[in-house]
Amino acid sequence: MQAINAQLTCPKEQHLEEMLTWFHDKQAVFDWAGPNFRYPYSLTSFSEDLSLSKLASFALVSDAQQLIGFGQYYRRLDRCHLARIVISPKWRGKGLAKMLIEQLNAKGLKTLNVKQSSLFVLSHNHQAIYTYQKLGFVKSDYPEAIARKDCLYMIK
Repeated sequence: MQAINAQLTCPKEQHLEEMLTWFHDKQAVFDWAGPNFRYPYSLTSFSEDLSLSKLASFALVSDAQQLIGFGQYYRRLDRCHLARIVISPKWRGKGLAKMLIEQLNAKGLKTLNVKQSSLFVLSHNHQAIYTYQKLGFVKSDYPEAIARKDCLYMIK
């Protein structure tokens, strides 16, 4: 398999338009983005619900300018909290989630000047949990009630 080079960049409108095609039902959007994300969505509502003006948001783009993935981070409990991590359906299974998470996490830790990271993941998302564990994340207790019973908190 040929190595793929990719970098984080500011998401452009064409990236968001492509992402609109990645989620085919309300449950998929809810699982990825949370209960306050509208569905069905338009480009406008999708962009608004991503809170692009409030959250550090990045597209992972190949050297050939193909959209590979998307992710966000923000400060939560004095950690770099990773959120809304997703790999394009056509790029899944190629180890690119690792690249996205590592780049996003490194940028977040440096920008936020914190030493630890965190994220939420749904307990049925076994592939994501496996990937996070390979990257050093461990399941941890969250200090508050989590709205979803099937949601796990992980820290690194």
